[in-house]
Amino acid sequence: MQRPNLSYLTVGSLLFLLLGLLVTAGIPALERIEPSERAVVYTPQQAQGRAIYLREGCWYCHSQQVRAPEVGIGTVLVRGDIGPESVPGDYAYQKPVSWGTSRQGPDLSHVASRPYASTRQWQLEHLKDPQRMVPGSLMPSYAHLPAEELEALVAYLLTLK
Repeated sequence: MQRPNLSYLTVGSLLFLLLGLLVTAGIPALERIEPSERAVVYTPQQAQGRAIYLREGCWYCHSQQVRAPEVGIGTVLVRGDIGPESVPGDYAYQKPVSWGTSRQGPDLSHVASRPYASTRQWQLEHLKDPQRMVPGSLMPSYAHLPAEELEALVAYLLTLK
């Protein structure tokens, strides 16, 4: 049985290490993206709400990324109400970014800009009883969350304009 050539293993390991360093060094470049006018610096309550949004898995059903083909035609309730196209600067203060994995529920990028969903009361009632607020909704109730967490989640949702 032939022994592996250690020089190839050494060179391969060093190249792999170098690649890792290059990728890691490139990550701070993401932090140099200029914020757009829609980027939000969160208050402590809004940041808590965003953490709850991530913890509860809201990102799984709700994306936060309006794609170019949807602008002007994307529909939540009325044609075009999905909002303007997302740009990298929209996510300047988000770590991690919450684009979503699928869209079983409506995109939430601009949910607080939609007249029916722009109030604290509507958002709170919707979180507690989604089917009453939007008949036919598949969204589960979040009435089990403590009042403080519901308020924080609503504060976060109201930043999405």
